[in-house]
Amino acid sequence: MFIQQIGKTPLAVLLASTILSGCATNPDGTMNDRQQTVAEGAVVGAVLGGLLGGAVSHKGSGALVGAAAGGIIGAGIGSSVADRKAQYAREEDFLVAEIQRNQEFIAEADDQNRQLYQEIAQLDRESQRLAREYRAGKVTRDALASQKATLEKQLAKAKQINSLTEKQLADANEVYRESRQQRGPEDQYTQKLESNVVKLKETRQQSQENVARLQKVYDSMSI
Repeated sequence: MFIQQIGKTPLAVLLASTILSGCATNPDGTMNDRQQTVAEGAVVGAVLGGLLGGAVSHKGSGALVGAAAGGIIGAGIGSSVADRKAQYAREEDFLVAEIQRNQEFIAEADDQNRQLYQEIAQLDRESQRLAREYRAGKVTRDALASQKATLEKQLAKAKQINSLTEKQLADANEVYRESRQQRGPEDQYTQKLESNVVKLKETRQQSQENVARLQKVYDSMSI
């Protein structure tokens, strides 16, 4: 599988170079800071998208679709970072704000994930009880349908947390990568951003596990 993914990577890189060539430049052929950030975000997204596309498809078209989607997402990430960056006169002020932004997100998302984790355990027990009582003829299909609707709402919430975490992680990765390149790995801001990325990956792991657990409980509530 890993070899197959590598085999599809050049397609993503090719599309990424196409994205770069299509980016607007200044009259002298150079790009300003914002244009560079957007362009780099598009490349990162295209390459990652190509790998993901190849992973879910046995045909070359999978990588192409993945790269195209990844490029669009990547450009959005770059644009978001660049827009925030433009609000600060000093790079250090921007980095401090990004580090704080990541920390606040992690704290809130982790709290939401912990609450959801506890709720899932309760929902699982309740769902199993209702399923047993339904088979014994003690509750109606309406009771199962109501429980399934509750599970569906919680599943949507879990997926939203996961989606927001993915976006935050992508943003944090972009800022960290740029700081590492420009300021070096030993820089205090770079190290704090790296710590943010590690913690965001842990947050993403928890949110993914919540989605998987809820999906399993939801699927078990067959009517």
